[in-house]
Amino acid sequence: MQSSAPRIAFAIETTLGNAVFLDNLKRALGRRTDITPVWLPIAEHADDVWEQLPLVRSKLSVRGGLRARSALNQAFALEPVSAAVVHTQRLAHLSHDFMRRVPSVISTDATPSGLEEYLRYYGLRTQHAGWMGRAKHALHRRTYTLAKGMLSFSRFTKRSLVEEYGVPDTRVHVVWPSVDTTLWRPAPEKKPRDGVVRLLFVGSDLGRKGGQLLMRWAWETRRRNWRLDVVTSTPFEPPPGVRIHVGLQPNSPELIGLAQAADLFVLPTLADMSSWAIAEAKAAGLAVVTTPAGGVGELVRDGVDGRIVPAGDYTALAHTLDALVRRPETLAAMGSESRRMAEEHLDMDSTCSRMLAFIRQVTGV
Repeated sequence: MQSSAPRIAFAIETTLGNAVFLDNLKRALGRRTDITPVWLPIAEHADDVWEQLPLVRSKLSVRGGLRARSALNQAFALEPVSAAVVHTQRLAHLSHDFMRRVPSVISTDATPSGLEEYLRYYGLRTQHAGWMGRAKHALHRRTYTLAKGMLSFSRFTKRSLVEEYGVPDTRVHVVWPSVDTTLWRPAPEKKPRDGVVRLLFVGSDLGRKGGQLLMRWAWETRRRNWRLDVVTSTPFEPPPGVRIHVGLQPNSPELIGLAQAADLFVLPTLADMSSWAIAEAKAAGLAVVTTPAGGVGELVRDGVDGRIVPAGDYTALAHTLDALVRRPETLAAMGSESRRMAEEHLDMDSTCSRMLAFIRQVTGV
């Protein structure tokens, strides 16, 4: 690293898709010399004082906020940083004092308003009701105001930031989920030439990600010559033709190999904000079937590199899958378009260049 490269702290949650973001960001920034990244991974659980305090350990956002505040201040005390990126906003709520001293950018895939569909799926109450809802809304507006800029993982979330939380349009930059396209790439030599159409599903929460609808299709379809690989967190008894994979790690050779051997990626998600899995699938050259939940549908051009079906509409999903399984030539054409879009819009090196240009612009580093 050049000694003149500005030091930028990256405080990033390590839960679920956030861990993928952290890993991909490390890969991309490791190839650059124009900044010195200071990595501050913030774990959901840790052996620290915050895990021991009764009123704190039960509140994920409070624990994370306290850990992020401590990590940011310690990093600055060790050697001052020029700017900071905090992912997500719940880590930033308790770091207002730091954000006043150090120009900071917040990245996020969701706002509380955007998460309402999540709450409905899990049967939870709205976050906007009563005085508590108004207080949370005011806290988010204050945190967003203190940030010099916002990185949004979708246009869907950007609209919420601008229209519902008053963030100026020019202070929000959209960065779609992006991957290392040299790692996630097509490998035609890995595709079996046996006439079997291979489908792939990746989702830790099988229910919310629409996996149960996909299992219903596997039980009921009359189509033949297909096989489905399901990557998830909990094993279960699958229908015939379905293989379950548990414990695969992000960017692992096993996960990449499944994508490279597949023809179609299916994510009929019921409630979502963005999808790293779709970005990976497109980079591997797969056609994609998904829903317009949150900002997920932004990553797929209906009829060009995949199909978008209404969330929760089993009939539409089954009809679409049946039709695509019958036309492998269509899947191949869509897969080529997927790879083209990934190279143009979902490549992490290119995304990092745009992201850093925005960070420099709004923070002045």
